[in-house]
Amino acid sequence: MAKRHKLWGITILGIIFIVFVLMWALFIGFSSDQSGKFFNKNNNAVWIGHEWVGEEKSDAEIQTLVSNLEKHKIGTVFVHAGPLLEDGSIDPETYKYSINFIEKAKQFDSKIQYQAWLGQIRSKIDLASADVRHNIAKQAFIMARLVGFDGVHFDIEPVWDGDENFIQTLKEARELLPSDKKISVALAEFLPGSFIWLTQAIHKFENYNTEVNYKNVAKYADQIVVMVYDTGFDKAWKYIWLVKEETIRVTSLLGKKEVFIAIPAYEEAKEGFDPLVENVENGLTGIISGLNNSRSNEKSFAGVAIYPYWEISDKEWNTFDKMWND
Repeated sequence: MAKRHKLWGITILGIIFIVFVLMWALFIGFSSDQSGKFFNKNNNAVWIGHEWVGEEKSDAEIQTLVSNLEKHKIGTVFVHAGPLLEDGSIDPETYKYSINFIEKAKQFDSKIQYQAWLGQIRSKIDLASADVRHNIAKQAFIMARLVGFDGVHFDIEPVWDGDENFIQTLKEARELLPSDKKISVALAEFLPGSFIWLTQAIHKFENYNTEVNYKNVAKYADQIVVMVYDTGFDKAWKYIWLVKEETIRVTSLLGKKEVFIAIPAYEEAKEGFDPLVENVENGLTGIISGLNNSRSNEKSFAGVAIYPYWEISDKEWNTFDKMWND
């Protein structure tokens, strides 16, 4: 009888241990210690300024840009070609050198992909209007098919759960674009729906993006870029933790899509942004930690996106290369 009780006790302990391990794996995850280079797929991204398509650039200037992109293993470039006007169109004068830029850039390196970055403040554009949505889809077609961009990158802020007009805009653009042209969408940080539910009595969030909006966007987008900056955090460890969790949660949520985690390179302090907290080094620390966690999905992780290219200093490039490329 004593032996039976002993065996029963061992069985109970074993069950408790297994449950503990499963709960740990589900909510905390197990971590490895791989370097950034291990996860780097050499397809990182940057946003570049409007002057590359709005102003005439020499072959030497374009070649210098491409060489720098190659040096730092940048494979996706969001080229500011907008902004979208109130009616959803774009003034052709603002991107009149885009064909020359794309043609020359592709001559220097045909593998780097350039997407037309189409942005606007959400309150300045009425996506409930069928005409506006049609014009946006038409503009996306012009950029991708006639100009020669590899796709379009939508950065309309803010969008939120239940923003059906934005989803309809993506749907109409997807229907008009050739299948070989990508749709990329920049979204604000992911907030779990459970977190919104638990905190609604204490704090009312506005314009949040939970599983609802991320999955709705993913129906029509090939790439999703998570903008993890302007968080308002005042401590580096908080920002690193957030980037880690965003990396884990979004890659695991969108297993069949390309996920970029975007971190900042600008350095001007403002309300909601402290460059000593939110920067390339801390952002990469969070991304690497997230990818080392067993809860993340490395297969859907496409790369690191840095905003913006024109403010990345030599020091930040050195940090990026040391932590991610070397």
